Amino acid sequence: MNMKTSVIAVLVTLLAQRIHTDGANILLVSSFPGMSHWLMFEHIVNELLERGHEITAITNYRLKNSNYSDRYREVLINPMFDFEGDLPMESYYRSTEFSSPFFKLKILWWLGLATTAHTFETENVQQFLREEGLRYDLVIAEQFVQEAFLMFGYKYSAPIVTINTLGYTDYIDRSFGMITPLSFVPHFFTQLTDEMNFVERCYNVIVTTYDWAYRKFIYLPEQNTMARKYFANTESLAVSMPTLEELDTNVSVILTNSHIMSFRPRPKMIGMVDIAGVHIRPAKELPQDVKHFLDSSPSGAIYINFGTFLRSSAMPAETLRIFLQVFRNLPQYRFLWKWESDNVPELPHNVLARKWLPQNDILAHPAVKLFVTHGGIFGSQESIYWGRPMLFAPFYGDQHSNALKFQSAGVGLTMKISNVTVEEFQGKIEHIVKDPGFQWNANRLSVLFRDNPKDPLEESVFWIEYVIRHRGAHHLKSAAIRLPWYQYLLLDVAAGVIGILYMIYRLTTKLIKMMCRTTEVTCKKKTKSKKQ
Repeated sequence: MNMKTSVIAVLVTLLAQRIHTDGANILLVSSFPGMSHWLMFEHIVNELLERGHEITAITNYRLKNSNYSDRYREVLINPMFDFEGDLPMESYYRSTEFSSPFFKLKILWWLGLATTAHTFETENVQQFLREEGLRYDLVIAEQFVQEAFLMFGYKYSAPIVTINTLGYTDYIDRSFGMITPLSFVPHFFTQLTDEMNFVERCYNVIVTTYDWAYRKFIYLPEQNTMARKYFANTESLAVSMPTLEELDTNVSVILTNSHIMSFRPRPKMIGMVDIAGVHIRPAKELPQDVKHFLDSSPSGAIYINFGTFLRSSAMPAETLRIFLQVFRNLPQYRFLWKWESDNVPELPHNVLARKWLPQNDILAHPAVKLFVTHGGIFGSQESIYWGRPMLFAPFYGDQHSNALKFQSAGVGLTMKISNVTVEEFQGKIEHIVKDPGFQWNANRLSVLFRDNPKDPLEESVFWIEYVIRHRGAHHLKSAAIRLPWYQYLLLDVAAGVIGILYMIYRLTTKLIKMMCRTTEVTCKKKTKSKKQ
């Protein structure tokens, strides 16, 4: 009878959890104004809506799927943050500073504070913050230098799942109770590999220490101040609110845009889940003009797209002349080019320019022989998934390190867009297209990228619903998050051992000296007695 009762209790519990999961109310915060970031979130949002969840999304972009309007609410960030107000688009083509990890970190911290403040100040978000009686079972937030939004978890007493589009970082490691082994794990903004010599390891430590110190003592305090400003209704509440560092260590699960194919093996904790490729779906039918253009290419097609943020139409005149000359010099190839302006230059007959192009579907087309890209992680993953070699022109962020990783893997080459020449651009295109080794390596990585135990979208939704079912996932958190660094590294144990060894040494030395003195006295007495 007890056995039956236990089984029934378990079944009832599981059923209750299932019902709770199916009807969960989720707050999604994806406020970084990058379309590529939102495209990743959008697939997860659609799958959660398909499974019956209700979602409120603080976002810059409208959801294309209107089938779930009764269960989906948008809190639009309007107007969108203006990147070019402080950093004109043309500067990305001219500047050589963007390859420096210190400059990249400076831009990242500025973006984090500026975009977070902008989001909080928009009228729609202000109205949402003033609403009373809201309840959420889960908060999903982007883990991309906008830490103040973690306070939504505190506001609604809800567990937090974060989605990181950048890949693993040392500060994410620390939030899950792990200190990054800098001997073989390079900082995410460097162009180092997991095989570093002494000088490179020193440089890795310097960059990581600088990142840690600025983040801890300058950047996060500013994010904390911002969180208290917008979430604390009273002075007493502001005092009792947790810090963002505390909320960071309470994140239940982080879904990371990472894959062993593009990121070398590194240690990670349970709760850090790889979901690279979640944005890649089966190819759809291409627009008729694009399909005809690719189908009719005599020697294959070359696809050029610098992402959702960077615009080809903003390139300097001298760079544009180089691109057009290369197109003319290679009439045997078709060039499909994302050009965002109505002001289209006079193009050779072998070039088709469009404001928007369905990248995933184009890369799936067998006529595409090469992808000329800025090296963003999303486009690089799509290119590898479909087995397309790449020519990288990295601009900023993780693009330089992405380009280095894939170039080292033999799937492409790199050029500097700020000083590119016709000879270099044309030579590298012909080298990649004509050398079968690049295509062979792209096919090899494609097999690796597709070989996963579970579809990345299913993996993502499983862990989101797992956290909902268990109302958090504190049982996944390592006790290491509560250990001081010196205990984590066993320095206290080492100090204790050294202390004990020192005490043994001192006692042994003292004992030897005492024995020597005793022996000396005895010898003196014997000598004296002999003289007598």
